[in-house]
Amino acid sequence: MIDVDNNDDNAVTKGLKKSKRGIRYKKNPFITNAVANTKIGTKRISNQKGDKLMIVSQETGEIMAPAGFHEILEVDKTQFVKLFKNGVKAFTNLTSAGAKVFSVLYDEIQKNPSQDFIYLSYSDVDQEVEPMASATFYRGMKELLEHRFIAESEKVGKYFVNPDYLWNGNRLAFIKEYKLKDPKAKPKDTSTPDMFDNQQNPPLIEN
Repeated sequence: MIDVDNNDDNAVTKGLKKSKRGIRYKKNPFITNAVANTKIGTKRISNQKGDKLMIVSQETGEIMAPAGFHEILEVDKTQFVKLFKNGVKAFTNLTSAGAKVFSVLYDEIQKNPSQDFIYLSYSDVDQEVEPMASATFYRGMKELLEHRFIAESEKVGKYFVNPDYLWNGNRLAFIKEYKLKDPKAKPKDTSTPDMFDNQQNPPLIEN
């Protein structure tokens, strides 16, 4: 069974069907917590020499202070999926079966940027990349459901992804779009943190 541990999830689950592994949701039950746990602030970006900098809003991407420079960074295209702090905590509780299926989940999320759902079944497992028996797959899926990486939808084979755990693409953009569609969705903490307070060289932070 899925552990429903807050009022928002309880509201979503009313009148919903249940499967052998838990509740089947009409909409993503993780969004409210993801909105609440996404903090918006600014980050300082400086060039390698350290003699120029700019302040960029993480919410809008607007340059808050002029810099007069830009820098092109190379990125690894195989690392688009971000695993957030709560996801890291949950991952440490997975068994070998859970970790194997998580790898399959990760690959499917990578194929579907900026989507809060995926389609996943045993037939999607590439046995050359991540060989596993069907029993291992179903044990792993049960773990991912119990640890809230995913939730079953009312459509067989379709699962909602927990944006508070992992996301492919710009999570802030997704959260902003969700908030526009649902004006009642408000973060618990809307304050902008001062990430430069008492820091000579503040780290680059991304939520």
